[in-house]
Amino acid sequence: MKIRKLKLQQLAIQFQAIVFTICAVGELQADVMDACLLDALNKAADKRTVADIKAFCREKNGLQQQYVEAVEVADENLDAEEAVTLRMASEDQAESNPFMLTAYKPNYLLFATYNESPNSQPWQQAYPDAHLDHGEAKYQLSFKARMAKGILGGELWGGYTQQSWWQLYNSDVSAPFRETNYEPELFLRWETDNRVFGFKNRIYSLAFNHESNGRGALLSRSWNRIIAATTLEKDNFVIVGRAWYRIHENKSDDDNPNIERYLGYGDISALYKMKRHTFGMTLTNNLRSENKSSLQLDWTFPLTERFKGYIQYYNGYGESLIDYDKNTNRIGFGVLLNDWL
Repeated sequence: MKIRKLKLQQLAIQFQAIVFTICAVGELQADVMDACLLDALNKAADKRTVADIKAFCREKNGLQQQYVEAVEVADENLDAEEAVTLRMASEDQAESNPFMLTAYKPNYLLFATYNESPNSQPWQQAYPDAHLDHGEAKYQLSFKARMAKGILGGELWGGYTQQSWWQLYNSDVSAPFRETNYEPELFLRWETDNRVFGFKNRIYSLAFNHESNGRGALLSRSWNRIIAATTLEKDNFVIVGRAWYRIHENKSDDDNPNIERYLGYGDISALYKMKRHTFGMTLTNNLRSENKSSLQLDWTFPLTERFKGYIQYYNGYGESLIDYDKNTNRIGFGVLLNDWL
């Protein structure tokens, strides 16, 4: 209990330090802010709100950057459980600024990846004379926004995630994007403070999720799911469990026949935070006698003041929709723009 109280006291001190930093910067730049507010007010269109003008001046004068830098300093001393708390607080901070997007899943760019056996069959069906390289770049963009509060006792969020696999080094076929998966979703999120097997059960969510690759004919892939998720925290560990139900389609319209036999009905992710390093694992399994599974391993580490280095390894089925029924064995490295924690 004493250790727990000490952790809470440390977290409170870190929050106070962040608030103090923001306030101190605000006092030092008060005159500049006043001038900006008056100028923006004179030039603003009638539809601009006071909140919009304040957010613009904060952004212009670097107050938001000071907030981010303070959070980064505090982050080194937080365990995973405290980092989740801090992230949720930063989401509240970002909500009041219309010029900011809140990160959802990790945003990253893998400059180079190596795929042991590229799935060339669907590509060559559409482009018989083209070939695929083993090496390509991969990136993910992901953001979310809170849309409403007090919906069934929770919050309504909208999210969007995009993953792209880019044959960047394949000059023979003009470096095309081999595959891009688009994943918009709507989800209800409830914050709790329950205890499960010694873990704090922080978040429940229920989502409607659509994922497709935006293509037609032979290369078309898409599916819709209802996804239930929960987040468990304890010290430096965070576990995220998801279970999904696929909304079935007519056989004539189904681009991914039997996708559940490869991706199963859910996944589980585990993250371990060690100062500014984060180690992650995501596992899926179809739980059938004809066993199909996938494993993704992640390591992020300090690289510069702004970016983290990122190494990602993937083995199994379903890395992308076009490869849902093909085994992928890939490793890549690059930079991370924002971690999950």
